[in-house]
Amino acid sequence: MTNRNQHQWLIYGAYGHTGRLVAEEALRRGHRPVLVGRSGPKLQAMADRMGLEFSPLSLDHPGALTAALRSTHLIFNAAGPFTETGPKIIEACLETGTPYADISGEFHHLRAVEALDARARTAHIPILTGAGFGVTFGDCLARHVVDRLPDATHLRVSVAASNALTTSAVRRTILEVLAKGGYAVEGGQWKHRPLAHQHWMVADGDSPLSFAAAPMGELAAARRSTNVANIVVGRPMPAKSAKRLRLMSPLIQGALGVGPLRRALGRDKGSSSAPVPAPAPEGGWRSRIWAEAWNAGGNRVMARLETGEGYAATASAAITNVEALFSRPLVGVLTPAQAFGAAHLLTIPQVEVTDLDPKSGLPLNAGSARDRPAPAPA
Repeated sequence: MTNRNQHQWLIYGAYGHTGRLVAEEALRRGHRPVLVGRSGPKLQAMADRMGLEFSPLSLDHPGALTAALRSTHLIFNAAGPFTETGPKIIEACLETGTPYADISGEFHHLRAVEALDARARTAHIPILTGAGFGVTFGDCLARHVVDRLPDATHLRVSVAASNALTTSAVRRTILEVLAKGGYAVEGGQWKHRPLAHQHWMVADGDSPLSFAAAPMGELAAARRSTNVANIVVGRPMPAKSAKRLRLMSPLIQGALGVGPLRRALGRDKGSSSAPVPAPAPEGGWRSRIWAEAWNAGGNRVMARLETGEGYAATASAAITNVEALFSRPLVGVLTPAQAFGAAHLLTIPQVEVTDLDPKSGLPLNAGSARDRPAPAPA
């Protein structure tokens, strides 16, 4: 890392919606990242507004990418789909010895990056993928409940993000993931399963919520950070919808496996690629994640994380992760929980973690021992 300024780092995909939020959060916290991406005019307009440096950079020109990386301390990738952008940037990082982080929540990207651990250690760099909302929060919350129940045999993570909009990159990513079907960890091994292969209810006081299994990045992260033998991760879905999706899973996979059709479905409608806004919910944006763990003896623990709008939470988590990477020497491929532990959640602004009674979903009484597992219902 000769001639590398530890305060200089790059945001790739800076003029995308999430990249812009990450850059704005970085600026609020006193950072001055260099904005990079394909479009020079878009970068210049953003850099002029924010008073930051910028540099056009195409991933199709490896020489320019490696040259840019040799003079920086870290590159943060905010441009999805990450199965497309991640491999090119990570390969250049391995060549130049440059730390890498991204906000990917893509299951298949996280799994692919796992295989690079030995190369990252040889290069003496950290590769932190999943530094955004779902993976950072879900992974660390999973680590939290497993720390409370170290002999857990089962882990379930339920993610309910509340997002103000949907971007074209997210739409393309969802289609890419659905084309490959569902997954779970069973007996410590990856198992290919139909989409929505499990359905469950999460107790949350008087309002139980319905979830179905989904191949999310949190699943890949939790397998590495917790080593629990049986893990499933899901998103909100009514039971009837989950059943239909499960039955149609082979047809969906077959249709989306046709590249031209998948790309046509993910293409922006009309001439605009602007994010599609969602109406604000009554009471404001509220993203929540639940993690439940249980062991062979029937003991259960449960916790809930609450924060605000998903994209804003991603930006906040991203900069917290970057600052944590700057503060300690880490090497290898890491999940947020592996790198920083469950307590990392408490360093992220506007995040509340509450231990719950697994039976009722209500907060544990103030006088209860927070580290004592609750007995499972008979």
